[in-house]
Amino acid sequence: MAKTVSIALSGMIILSAFVINACSKAPPDYRSEVTLPLYTNGDAQRGKQIYQEACAQCHQLTPGLNKKGPQLLNIYGAPAASLADYKYSAALKAKNWVWDAKTLDPYIADSEKVVAETKMLADPMPDAKERQDVIAYLSTLRAPVPIDTANGSKASSQ
Repeated sequence: MAKTVSIALSGMIILSAFVINACSKAPPDYRSEVTLPLYTNGDAQRGKQIYQEACAQCHQLTPGLNKKGPQLLNIYGAPAASLADYKYSAALKAKNWVWDAKTLDPYIADSEKVVAETKMLADPMPDAKERQDVIAYLSTLRAPVPIDTANGSKASSQ
């Protein structure tokens, strides 16, 4: 009887460990810290308002909390399609872009025009001033990359 109980308990412990590990979420991926200067050809406060109206329904600002689109913290100056915890289109990956004013402007203007098979199906933003404002706001989205306590390095995929 004691042997049967011991085997049953061992099986339950193994099963519990499997369930706990199988259900644990992968840690969020982080972009490297922004090194480009702030983009000053737009109004970041106005850009924040436009972002809330036009972008926030698909994009979060918290690592690991991707929606229809990837989170955008530390996006300015980052390589496009670089977060490991978001599935980007092959077309965007093939661009090998760095997100700065030169690449963000046409992409925000009409993402489907510049990347035909993009996953970003947002309405075009034809107003150049609005785009400059959004880019100015995106350039302010900066945060230090946390230290990965498991190995003492920054928790970034780049």
